[in-house]
Amino acid sequence: MVDIEKNEIIKTIDFSHVCDAIASDDQMLVISSTEKSMLVILNDESHTILEGVVADRVALFNENIYGTLYKLKAKQVNCYTSTGEPLWTFQHKDIVSPRELALDMKGFVYIASRGNNSIVVVSPDGKTCKTILSDYDGIKHPYGYRHQQRNWSYDSVNSYMW
Repeated sequence: MVDIEKNEIIKTIDFSHVCDAIASDDQMLVISSTEKSMLVILNDESHTILEGVVADRVALFNENIYGTLYKLKAKQVNCYTSTGEPLWTFQHKDIVSPRELALDMKGFVYIASRGNNSIVVVSPDGKTCKTILSDYDGIKHPYGYRHQQRNWSYDSVNSYMW
């Protein structure tokens, strides 16, 4: 962990697997890969290997772990409890080579769908989705998505391309 203001490393965490992505909510830290993931509780530094949680990209929201898979050509989004139990898996033709994901305050999951130049939003229960931006809107090879909210309304949408 890094103290950004002091520009110094304050803590290191050893782990036994490849790191494809990291997410933190200031209480938990998840280090994920397509092999397995590790959950670290930040206040006591305890950690648990989550064998069933596999993700190329990962996010945390309300103590749940969300992940996308693209390296394994799974074209899916998964939601797990913080203990690694699967809550739901969502696959849809509009999710192609999913990359980064972000969640809003209501639990909607926004996915950068790189394979078809779109941003797809999945419902909090993982049952439905809608494409909200596409190549028609100028989205080309999105790698990530940042969702900003102000006053409980959607303020801006940014995708970045590499």
